[in-house]
Amino acid sequence: MYIPFEQVTVKLFHELVARGYKHYVLQRFSWPSVAKGTGFLLSAYENLEDADRHAAQLDAKEGKALHLPDGAVKIADMLEVNSGYRLFLNKFKDENWNTRMLKWYEKNIINYLRIKTRFRSKDPIDILFTLESGRVWATISSGDKKLKVPAIDLIQ
Repeated sequence: MYIPFEQVTVKLFHELVARGYKHYVLQRFSWPSVAKGTGFLLSAYENLEDADRHAAQLDAKEGKALHLPDGAVKIADMLEVNSGYRLFLNKFKDENWNTRMLKWYEKNIINYLRIKTRFRSKDPIDILFTLESGRVWATISSGDKKLKVPAIDLIQ
């Protein structure tokens, strides 16, 4: 399965800290090839205000802000081998990630459009994936019709 985010390793986490990122938001992350309840997206921030603004956008029990040095222990524990968790950095690893998403999950997307929307197969459809507050969204449009859904609904 294609995951457009880089998996966080201990080395990558140390690099983020060395670059001056002292504030993080850790939130639940669902993706087809990530076991339910084991995936998390880590967003790194240089300043407290940006991290708190992101954390304020999250639903209850979706995630929280962590600040160094205390938050480093929680993140380090999750990065340990055999911890059962997978952390991904809130940054796309490929420039063409949107195109790869469409190609990789094409069958799932077509099924979703057929079953859950009123778009017709003859309609020219555009799909744009975006990342907002650590959530991947899909905006589906055709002419004057637009629908915005969580990307996980479209690709699973």
